[in-house]
Amino acid sequence: MLNLNWSIIWTFVNIIVLFLLLRIFLFKPVMKILDKRAGEIKKTLDDAETKKNEAAELKAQYAEELKAAGTRADAILKEATDNAKVQREKIIDKAKKDADNLIKTAEKQIELDRQQTMKEMRSQIADVALRAAQKAMENDDVSESSISSFLRQVGESDD
Repeated sequence: MLNLNWSIIWTFVNIIVLFLLLRIFLFKPVMKILDKRAGEIKKTLDDAETKKNEAAELKAQYAEELKAAGTRADAILKEATDNAKVQREKIIDKAKKDADNLIKTAEKQIELDRQQTMKEMRSQIADVALRAAQKAMENDDVSESSISSFLRQVGESDD
């Protein structure tokens, strides 16, 4: 037969009661705190993941906006370059027209000066011829040598 010792039974009963008390008063509250803490950690991780996704979306939007801004800047630069070329061509054309007008004006002035000089030369030649004729009439000597002599004298006095 088996001999049971009452102290062993009481020890088992104490252990069972202690286990139940610990389970009710210690394990359940600790498990609630751990579950609550795990929930908070999960919530924080979920929030972090959400923020990470939002940041990635914002980064993608900024990248697109930066790319669009680069494209706009290139378009503005191209437009400015084209406008500058057009302006340069206009300025060059205007300068050429102004130069042509200046040359034409100068040519007209040169022609007017040449015509004026020709008139003056004709007038001087007429004066010389008139003086020669007067001199010849004064001397009543209309010889070729007297006219040549007179022309030499007039030529020396004009210089």
